[in-house]
Amino acid sequence: MTTLSSSPFSSSSQSSDPSVCDVTISIVSYNTSGPLRDCLQTLQDRRDEGEVTMEVVVADNSSTDDSVAMVRREFPWVRVVETGGNIGYGRANNAGQENARGRYAFILNSDTEVLPGALQTMRDFMDANPKVGGVGAQLILVDGSTQASCARDPSLKAVWWEQTYLDKLFPKNTVTGNYLMTDWDYGTRREVEQVCGACLFVRREAYTQIGGFDPAFFMYFEDTDFCIRLRRAGWPIWFIPEARIRHLLGASSGNWRSRARMIVSYNRSRYYYFTRYEGRLRGLAIKAMCILGATMRSVAWHAIALVKPSARDQARLFRKVWIDTVRMKPVGDAGE
Repeated sequence: MTTLSSSPFSSSSQSSDPSVCDVTISIVSYNTSGPLRDCLQTLQDRRDEGEVTMEVVVADNSSTDDSVAMVRREFPWVRVVETGGNIGYGRANNAGQENARGRYAFILNSDTEVLPGALQTMRDFMDANPKVGGVGAQLILVDGSTQASCARDPSLKAVWWEQTYLDKLFPKNTVTGNYLMTDWDYGTRREVEQVCGACLFVRREAYTQIGGFDPAFFMYFEDTDFCIRLRRAGWPIWFIPEARIRHLLGASSGNWRSRARMIVSYNRSRYYYFTRYEGRLRGLAIKAMCILGATMRSVAWHAIALVKPSARDQARLFRKVWIDTVRMKPVGDAGE
């Protein structure tokens, strides 16, 4: 456990070099023009208030909506990096953080809104605690509840609870709710094993030392891998509830086909992660659990669809998930 500094937080420890700012904020964009606009507006408000000095970079993964044009038209102070394709979340953030001027890197989802004081709180905490590598803020959902945005390192047991829905049935249980820390109220500062990649504030030295995100993870588990490598390099991670970010969740989810692709991408990244970190047999065990979970959901939704036609899309979704999960291989899916 890292001991926090007892010294008062500094109001600012900006470099005297005018080319350096407090934080470089990278936001990956993929057909989320509306939420992206709202996110950037909150950052512009924080910028106008002088809360921190910042540069903002939107890394666009070849959006087909007006995301790029909207940013350039309405937020000319924001830099746009066009990645040239849908290259994934981690790789796009690496592109956004390239040639950054910020002392800190802030990885932020496009479906978030940064509330007053959040950036200053995270910056001041990091300034006062130079041995900490990264922090996460409290993510507030649309209904006002707190998102379970911290996690312990993943395990076979945790995947079993998730795939069998036992984690949903008993979220406060210290066994079934262990992975996403739903057995904890998220009300206090504490050192954690990982924080959600939707809101990850990282010391520049630490980000550079570990080489940023692993491009082998297209989407999902790139934050898990990042946090593990951060900690292994000697940089602990903290959760700071006083920093508050509103999170809309799922702005890019789209129709049932898009949601099926996202679930399969999550399963594939998880399969790759366990194979890479824990070996082939544990990877195969994860694949079997994911197939079991997809089977249970597909059977249940097909039965519901017999009496409730509106459930047919959910039935189609999990049938597609089952098919693609059976076919998946334990390799990184960057570029797929």
